[in-house]
Amino acid sequence: MADDPETPDAAADRLAAALERIAHLAASRPAPTCVPQSEADLSAAEIAERLDSLIGRLKAALGKPD
Repeated sequence: MADDPETPDAAADRLAAALERIAHLAASRPAPTCVPQSEADLSAAEIAERLDSLIGRLKAALGKPD
């Protein structure tokens, strides 16, 4: 994969899929005890919203419309 040229759209799609998997796993597991309390209180919806915002920013940086 490192040798293959990748389009910005493909990279953004792969990143979005990875972040969705992370959000799903985060919602299904209890928060670790070492996480600061302010971050441990985030709901799955808040995590998803933050990830959506990050995905949007990355797509904009890559020149990909929403």
